[in-house]
Order: sequence, then structure tokens, then C-alpha cells
Amino acid sequence: MRPAKTLNPTLHWQPLGALYPPANVMSWLADSGSLTRRLQRHGHFQVIPQYQEIDTPRAEEAYLLGSDGRERSLIREVLLCLDDTPVVFARSILPLETLTGANRVLGHMAKRSLGAELFKAPKATREQVWGARLLLPASLSHLHHNEPCWGRQSRFLKRGAPLLVSEIFLPALWQRLNESIN
Repeated sequence: MRPAKTLNPTLHWQPLGALYPPANVMSWLADSGSLTRRLQRHGHFQVIPQYQEIDTPRAEEAYLLGSDGRERSLIREVLLCLDDTPVVFARSILPLETLTGANRVLGHMAKRSLGAELFKAPKATREQVWGARLLLPASLSHLHHNEPCWGRQSRFLKRGAPLLVSEIFLPALWQRLNESIN
């Protein structure tokens, strides 16, 4: 099994109120709606899978899920693209216990957006959201040129079962949004 392109394991997510990003960034971090739908308003949306394995989440991820850290999960990493340009790196932690019954579909997303499924009826509940400013791993350096990126991590409940979604907003998103304003 090849290692996941995980984010910095020493990263500590903070409540959004403890962060001071620019207002345009905060509007994306704090948005309670579907990121997929919001991105679709800005161009042709596509999901490019990067990694998917059943493994044990990192300690911080297990903590945020309320797990003891031994629970196996489906770990999925994707790039969300607009007009073939990656604008978000997303990492999802779906405990195997979550992927039962009607939630089984969440484990079979392939090139589909997990967010689109989360916001289908019955809509998932975003229980908690945290934010951070971080560097992506070297394996993704071609996407960000070592620039710090803003990200959010959300704990959702879908049909009462927990999952964790991290979304790291790449500089290409802000550049695209700035160009559309000018």
C-alpha cells in the first residue's frame, strides 16, 4: 500500500473564530452549504481521485471523529478542479462503521463528489468545523509552489454516522476568483 499524501501530521485545527483569514477566504471556510455546488458556479467541476485505501486515521483525525484511534476507515483524497485546474485538495475519513446501510454509497464515490452526496436528502449535518493555514505536502508542490493554504475540516453526521472532510483551498482558486472580479 502506498502512503497517503497526508497533510502535515503536526497540524492543529482550530475553531474558525480563532482564525483571522481575509474576508473572502473566511466566506469559503465558514460556508455551511455544499462546496461542490459553490465551485460549480465558477466553471466546469470535476473530481480527480488521488488516493483511496482502508487504513487507520491519524491520531488527530481519530480524535476529531471521537474515536479511540483504532477504528479502520476509508481514507480518500481527491483534487477538485474547475476547468481542469485543481482548486481544492480534499481528504475524507469515513469510518467503516459509517459505511453501512444507506451510507454504503459514500464508500463508492469514484470520480463523484462526496459533498454532492452529503447534501442529498437526508442532508448531512455539519456538526463542527475547524480551520487552519498550512503547507501542502511536497508531493503536491506542483499545485501550490510552497505557498501556505487555508483549509477547513468538518465533522459531519450522515444518517447519524460520523465522517471527517478536510478541504484545502489552493492558490489557484483565489487567483480564479480574483480574475472573475476584475
